[in-house]
Amino acid sequence: MGDRGEFFPSGSRRLYGFLHEPRASEVPLVIGPAAMVFVHPFMEERQDAHPFLRSLAGRVSARGLWALRFDLHGCGDSEGEWEDATVASWLEDLRAACDFIRAQSGVQRVILCGMRFGATLAALATLDDEKPALALIQPVVKGVAYSMDMLRAYVAAEMVLTKKAGVTRDSLVERLRLGQTVNVFGYHLTAAQFDGLRDIDLMQSLASYPAPALIVDVVKTATGRASNDLASLVTAMGPAAALARAVEPQPLYAEGKVHLTRAEQVELTLLGWLETLGQP
Repeated sequence: MGDRGEFFPSGSRRLYGFLHEPRASEVPLVIGPAAMVFVHPFMEERQDAHPFLRSLAGRVSARGLWALRFDLHGCGDSEGEWEDATVASWLEDLRAACDFIRAQSGVQRVILCGMRFGATLAALATLDDEKPALALIQPVVKGVAYSMDMLRAYVAAEMVLTKKAGVTRDSLVERLRLGQTVNVFGYHLTAAQFDGLRDIDLMQSLASYPAPALIVDVVKTATGRASNDLASLVTAMGPAAALARAVEPQPLYAEGKVHLTRAEQVELTLLGWLETLGQP
């Protein structure tokens, strides 16, 4: 027993996850038996966010909840090739992760927590024909903008390497249409992945969301500029959604000046919201 790493099935693949069992090291949350599944960001952001998500899962388990961190298809220690994965297959992985933690814990109530594109996947999930409670940390709201940002990153890297603009975003889109891939930070983005990203619009998908949801906007300073996309998303989701602001001077999903292992304000924000779920 105790915290442990295990493989579990998602269709014909095996995914690797790390299960945190509840412990009584801190005052338990009042929401009762529940489990949280954490969904990591996309591509290189996954590496930089890993220590933070590990710390967050540990804090949740210390307050009496089960917690599961896992690698999506083609990521980390899970089986499958990255190029074969799609948004649809990643959503299947998320449902499989929820089935796994329910089987391991005996707890039926699952709360999804994701960061960046992981938050977006969590937002799109349906469990047992129901929408779960969500904690979304800086979710990707508009897939079109996000997918084009990836191509912009490729162009920028190309300019650094060759000292000239050898490609354009339009030419990269054409490359995808011809069945080729685009190397973004070492990950070969496919046309299916690119199209799946472009189809995402959380303001439409989450309109009038029926379950409790927390949207966390992380800023570097107390006077930092708020995200208009996140504010609009909460408005679209309706009264069950709440927008919180957390000040963290160190980026959560990008390499910074120091190695981030935890984000205190985000953790306190999440734990405070979880506490409200147990209130009448």
